Amino acid sequence: MREQPGLRKRMELEARRISSQHRQLDAFFAAVVRAARSGVPADAQGAFLRFRDALYAHFSLEERTEFPALRGLRPDLGVELDALVAAHAAFQGELERLRLSLAASDGEAFRRLDALGARLAAHEETEERLFEQSTRRPGPDGSTTTDRRPA
Repeated sequence: MREQPGLRKRMELEARRISSQHRQLDAFFAAVVRAARSGVPADAQGAFLRFRDALYAHFSLEERTEFPALRGLRPDLGVELDALVAAHAAFQGELERLRLSLAASDGEAFRRLDALGARLAAHEETEERLFEQSTRRPGPDGSTTTDRRPA
């Protein structure tokens, strides 16, 4: 594969941004869980809608900007990127079902929240791993290195 230092540098920056967004989404999700457990349906709905909107914006950014750039740098990751996009669509359906459960103060909402949180965490880890892999460069001994610096 041809070396693309400009794209690689961009992906290093994007990797940090994606990780930061994931931490923000995690905080929004924690607020949903707290609000849902408080027993005040309006609070749960409000926190959920903030989280959902932020997550949709994040998905859109990844699908329209980050994933195409990552695919340009690492075409071999195409299958994994396609799976992540499919997971985004599945999350959107799940979020709608969860919204309805929260609106109805359905006891099922807590189980769905727990399950969603676990799947989102695994999804975020996969995305961050792919971005980390994209910034690695072959070292002089054949090992890989990265130019990433702490954010």
